[in-house]
This record gives sequence, C-alpha cells and structure tokens, in this order.
Amino acid sequence: MPKFFRLFSLWATIYFLLSSVFIISAYGDEEGILYTDTIIHEDMTWSGNIAIRGIFVVGRGATLTIKPGTIIRFHKIDTNNDHIGDSEIRVLGRLLAGGTKEKPITFQSAEKNPKPKDWSYVLIFSSAEKNFLKYCYFRDAFSGLQVQFSTATVSDSVFTHNNEGIRFGRAKITMSHNLVKNNNLGVRFTRMEGPVEITNNIITQNRVGVILVPSNQNIVDFFEPGRTGKPWNEGHLLIESNNIFENIDYNLNLGTKQKWDLAIKGNWWGTGQSNLIQEQIFDKLRDIELGKAIYKPFLEKPLATAGPR
Repeated sequence: MPKFFRLFSLWATIYFLLSSVFIISAYGDEEGILYTDTIIHEDMTWSGNIAIRGIFVVGRGATLTIKPGTIIRFHKIDTNNDHIGDSEIRVLGRLLAGGTKEKPITFQSAEKNPKPKDWSYVLIFSSAEKNFLKYCYFRDAFSGLQVQFSTATVSDSVFTHNNEGIRFGRAKITMSHNLVKNNNLGVRFTRMEGPVEITNNIITQNRVGVILVPSNQNIVDFFEPGRTGKPWNEGHLLIESNNIFENIDYNLNLGTKQKWDLAIKGNWWGTGQSNLIQEQIFDKLRDIELGKAIYKPFLEKPLATAGPR
C-alpha cells in the first residue's frame, strides 16, 4: 500500500476515535460532550450538555435516546460559504427525544450571538422506525426539524427563531400541540404526499405560517387532482383545529405549481371575517395557476386547547 494511503488510513482511524471528547460548553459554565463528524451504529443515550461541531449521524439500526433537560448546542461552521451552518444531526436509524414540560430538550446554536441558520437541522431521513419528539425546543437553525421519507410524531414542542420551523415531505407525520412562532417559514410541506396530520398547533408571527410546495415529480394517482372535483388532500393531509394567525406575509401560501384545491377547514385564522381571512391566504385568487384554499367552515374564536399542553 502506498505510504500516502497508509497515512491517510491511520489519520482517518485516529480522527474517528477522537470524534467525541469532553470540553467546556460554548458558554463556558458547564462541562459537556463535543461530537465532531461522527457515525454511531449502536444505541446511545444523551443527557446533560451536548455540543455538535460537524455532522452527527445515527446509523441504520441504531437509536439515539435524548433524556429530559438535555441541551444540544451546535457550533457554527460554514465550509461552503452558503451562510448556513453545517452542523447537524442526521437520523437514519431512530430518534427518541422525550422531554417534559418541566425539563424540555433544547436544540440551539452554540454561538454567543445566535442567529437563524447558525446550524442546519435535525434531519430524520429514510428512517424505517417510528421516531418520537415531545417537549423539544428548536431555535437558530436553517430548519429546526426535517422529516423526509420517514415516520414521526412531534408534539408539545416549540419552533422559534429559525429560517424554517419544521419541514417535511413524503412523510407519515403527526404534528400536534406545538408552538411555531417567529420563524421565516413556520411549517413547510414539500413533496406533498402523506398521510400527514397537523392539529392543535399555534402557528403565529412567522413571515409565512404554512407553505405547501408539491413535488417536482408527477403526483401519484390517488390524489386525483382535477378528476372528482374534491380537494386532493382529503384523507392524505389534514390541517385542522389549529390557530394560524398574525403571520406577517401570509397565514397560508399554496406555493408554486400547486394547481389542486386544498381543504383546510376548522382552523382559527385570527378573525371571524372571511374577507380578512382570504387576504392572508395566497391561492388561486392571487395566482390563477394555483388551486383554491377551502377554509370554510372556520373557527369563530381561538382554540383554547391548541399549543403545548
């Protein structure tokens, strides 16, 4: 074996073995564990203070369990100069993040002056397991949480001061009793294939509350766009019993190339006047190439049970 490749192999082995070391946390007041570029293939449990500098991967067959009160801080690194921090957690196996009301789990920037996009996201990607997140707090990320080609339950959590609060696509996801506030985009649903249930959430003071962007690929037949006259999402995407109000540009944006009508009944939109509700919805009335948001009947007052319990 050439000398260069032997040295490279040795360096890679040492780098992997040193991928987790004890350090002083970003705030300098408590000890924590720092993970640099790391892949785990066995179950792991986190508690206390965790720091991430790079990409932490939960490999297939492994489960990452995060205990209540754990704080995960992401160091900002930007190797490609796209102004988005590269540090992230990528879950190919399973994530069990169960905080409590008294001891939530926190995902945030490690920077002294944190800003949105300081870190990338917690990404659940092509996971064959049922992932669970409860009483989690996401801030300072490009996307606080992304769920792609996976199954997840997300409840009683807070998404704030991110570029995107939560994004998902081609996912089986239940999102209930969360607060999504002060993000650029609150909830983004790409590759609109479910089933997805979004209920009992508070989505407010984002630039856009909910944005729906269809897949670039052909939509599958069971959505029946334009064939029966009924909204394509019935039985596949439920957005109901939410308080979606006071978002800056729009409470709901049907995105681009979204030509099918969308049923989104039974939500509170910040007012009981339909003309004011329509003003905060970007759909066919603003772009003829889009579908229509069918928001009637709507709630006449805020849902008291929405948001974290």
